[in-house]
Amino acid sequence: MAHEPDQELIDAFRVLRIELRVANDRIAAAADIKPRDLDILDVIDREGSCTPSHLAARTGLRAATLTGVLARLESCRWITRSTDPRDARSSWVTSTERFEQVRSLYQHAGGPVQRVFDQIGPDNRDTVMWFLRALAAALHEAGSDIAGESQPNGMAPATNGT
Repeated sequence: MAHEPDQELIDAFRVLRIELRVANDRIAAAADIKPRDLDILDVIDREGSCTPSHLAARTGLRAATLTGVLARLESCRWITRSTDPRDARSSWVTSTERFEQVRSLYQHAGGPVQRVFDQIGPDNRDTVMWFLRALAAALHEAGSDIAGESQPNGMAPATNGT
């Protein structure tokens, strides 16, 4: 069992995880998309145009599931897909201007979050940023280990032709 101070951190993190999930589910519902669709759009928006393989690795979706998600997002004009000019077997996925709708929803929800950010003093900002980045990296690693996807080079295994 974790030491008590560690357990308090774990409990606080679990509460945050639930609140993030609820907030993201509400944003997805307001945008009339599925929560996992929002994950895909968020990766594309933050990381830029990418391949379906990259999206699968970042979100944990299986290739067959991702194919359906991308088809739905494309038909609703959330994304565009284009052939990679260097490799006609590969494609690139890009978000469209429609993502502004999601950004607007995040901004609306961001007021209370911004008030918390405003309370972080300049001396603590670097520590908070380090903590969030380290936690995200640890969760990414743990997720790969849980799913049995850990590779010696730290990369997720290749997916079927996406």
